[in-house]
Amino acid sequence: MTHPRLRPLLSALLLAVPAVGQNSFRPLPSVPETSEWNAGASANRPRSYFEELDLAGQLPREERYVETRVYGDADSAADLTGGGSVSMQHGGWAVMFGSRLAGEQLAAIEVDTEAFFYNLSGANGVVPGENEPFNDLYRTSISGVVRTPDSDEFGWFSGFELSLGGEDEAPTNESLSIGGLGGLRYSSAKSLDVELGIAAQSRLEDDPWFWPFLGLRWRASDSVSFEARGTAVEGRVALDRAWSVFARAEYELRQFRLNPDGPLAKGVFRDEVIRGGLGLSRRSKDGFGLELLAGMDLWREFNTFDRDGKQVSEIEADSAPFVALELSLAL
Repeated sequence: MTHPRLRPLLSALLLAVPAVGQNSFRPLPSVPETSEWNAGASANRPRSYFEELDLAGQLPREERYVETRVYGDADSAADLTGGGSVSMQHGGWAVMFGSRLAGEQLAAIEVDTEAFFYNLSGANGVVPGENEPFNDLYRTSISGVVRTPDSDEFGWFSGFELSLGGEDEAPTNESLSIGGLGGLRYSSAKSLDVELGIAAQSRLEDDPWFWPFLGLRWRASDSVSFEARGTAVEGRVALDRAWSVFARAEYELRQFRLNPDGPLAKGVFRDEVIRGGLGLSRRSKDGFGLELLAGMDLWREFNTFDRDGKQVSEIEADSAPFVALELSLAL
């Protein structure tokens, strides 16, 4: 059920790849021309907030910079096991601030706000007996990272995220998830980057995740790169200094606290998806960036839990196409 005031906003936000999933791979930027702080930046995006800020610390920038983004994505209708169907639209905006610190460490912080519109129809069973079990969902996050520059062969990184996700009247103190990571990094001759560390993420009405944190980027040539980035695997070919094409497969997770007066009072809704697709991106010297991605949701599962953490439903959705777009401007 989309609030009338939000439909124009969603249309204006355009479409982009969401950034959510928790993972065991750390994202790294693609095919940088140089490790200098003021060179052109990659438009690649990782899949979770504190990883996004770790990526921001690696991107070559001015000594201080600001980047703004608008993004969103749309999934076509898919049938659900047991009946009913679902389609989804998602949009948001973000502002990122970055700076070089004393000792040449790089730091960045980002504020991100998103809205999610799930269109459930029929006897879908997400919450048994309710065809429309919740209203529009929202998430706001603040995240940050500090890391040593890529010019150092050996270095370290550390990051955090605080995220609120839920319906409009969900209790704030019960909608908060916290994440963090830290570890060591190694760069070899601008062709291979490896990072090893530990990451942790709290989950609503579930145990927190702890996992080894691994990042890998290999630049096979000046125009071809491969990355294990977040819960995504990507191959990219640069067409020139601005345009590139890529193939990407990724896993994403979203979690939200529900309203106290809804059908599943103070419960939790989770959306997990594996998707793959082909994309086109552009990043100009003036800081304008564009990324378009189209593909298929290969696997998708919805779970709901009551306020005590007991599972209420587990429902899979059929494969369905999606499209995503992001626009960014670095100042």
